[in-house]
Amino acid sequence: MKKTLLQACALCMGATSIQAGGLDRSGQGINIIFEEGSVVQLRLGYASPDVSGEQNGVESGDVSNAFFSPGLAYKRSFTDKLDFALIYDEPFGADIGYSADYPLSQNPTAAFGGRSGILRASADVDSLTALLRYKLDGGFSAIGGIRAQRASAKVVVPAAAGYEFDADADTDFGYLVGVAWEKPEIAARVSLVYNSKITHDLSSTESFNVVPPVPAGLQTIDDTTRVETPQSINLDFQTGVAPKTLVFGSIRWVDWPQTVVAPAAYVGIVGDNLVDFDDDTFTYTLGMGYQFSEAFSGAISTSYEKSNGTEVSNLGPTDGFWSIGVGGTYTVENAQISGGVRYTDIGDATTTTGGEFSGNSAWSVGLQLTYSLN
Repeated sequence: MKKTLLQACALCMGATSIQAGGLDRSGQGINIIFEEGSVVQLRLGYASPDVSGEQNGVESGDVSNAFFSPGLAYKRSFTDKLDFALIYDEPFGADIGYSADYPLSQNPTAAFGGRSGILRASADVDSLTALLRYKLDGGFSAIGGIRAQRASAKVVVPAAAGYEFDADADTDFGYLVGVAWEKPEIAARVSLVYNSKITHDLSSTESFNVVPPVPAGLQTIDDTTRVETPQSINLDFQTGVAPKTLVFGSIRWVDWPQTVVAPAAYVGIVGDNLVDFDDDTFTYTLGMGYQFSEAFSGAISTSYEKSNGTEVSNLGPTDGFWSIGVGGTYTVENAQISGGVRYTDIGDATTTTGGEFSGNSAWSVGLQLTYSLN
């Protein structure tokens, strides 16, 4: 099996798989650690979701904004048994904005001079992961590393007395551990990696309108809000099944109920968390790659995440998905240039306030450049 074939499969599973459950974006993949020798890798994904619904007959508009998902990685072999990798990615994120007419975009204090706005939320999470892989006997290897993660967020809920939540960026640390098994003569590999949760204590400002009775005043509270990004497990596998043909797949579990955003003032006003999740998610991917020539390989894959059927937050009005993607890799000397496209059918969802979202989808594309330093 040529490296071009493996790279095409990795792209189909990675660079274009940026529409998943909750706030998931990159999938926290570590496949670069299995590259031969020393390499650098640059990846850029772009997703354009179309998510809309209605509540009480009022249209939400397209609430999910398009976004980029960058990635940068470096891998080096220290010895025949010890490999090192440094990976930058954006594992989680959100960019949601509703129409001005939507019920939750209406500030009940506006008639008394309260501020106006739309229901919207943005969250940015980026991480830098340093990991080592030590090769054992029998094709086995042990994987471990540390992850530095930075998170920030802003949420506006006009219906809650013009409420705004603004959290400064905070950096904290977690870890990952795993094992892998390989049999190169049949291009077989299985890896199992656990990613720890990471706890952020965000310096945050909450503000909202109060009515004294007119005009509406603005109350501001500075506080610390604790938020955890969730633990997860990635199981990845691949094996050759025929000459020039590879089957690959993955199962990713994310413990979303760990992620709760409960600022004190918002809970006091509404009596509920600002963001939480009832269910964890399992995302399944299965694909096949084929080497068409010494220079070009292609792959196709499909992914599935079950709809849980429970009510979801207005700040993430989706429930499960299925997708299909195609990718290809062309090799020029030491460089591998990969590209792919993916279509995602986003599951219908009902929000906690009675919003109904259906018939939604997303397109995503990815480009990746891997350059061997050997």
